Amino acid sequence: MTPNQDSPLPTEPVVLTFPKGLVGFQQLRIFHLFEPQDGYPFKFLQSAEAPETSFICVDPVCVKADYAVPLGPEEAEALALRAPEEALILTLVVIQEEPQQMTTNLAGPLVINTHTRIGYQLVLNSDQFPLRFPITDQG
Repeated sequence: MTPNQDSPLPTEPVVLTFPKGLVGFQQLRIFHLFEPQDGYPFKFLQSAEAPETSFICVDPVCVKADYAVPLGPEEAEALALRAPEEALILTLVVIQEEPQQMTTNLAGPLVINTHTRIGYQLVLNSDQFPLRFPITDQG
């Protein structure tokens, strides 16, 4: 399944539910997702339960054009996905002390059903999907 940058995401924050939370934040399940004006491909994911906890996310296709999530039938069923176009896929961003060295975690994508607004964070093989994939071209 490949990310779909045309997935509907209103400019107003949307409420998302992650029934299992996020890795390291299992107790937080309700988040607001919003995209700042002219901020594409970046989005912000802020906990509704602990607003001081927030993450920067990115559309991973913008940093790795051939990125595809190997979504199994179990995950697709849990997300109630009927078609790949119903999925919004995001990866979490880490901003280093030097912003040009920011990375994204391709091994832990967020897969969100755009209709039900339920999401799960998958844990993929980090040998195949880098934990720290560079966002900017450093060459």
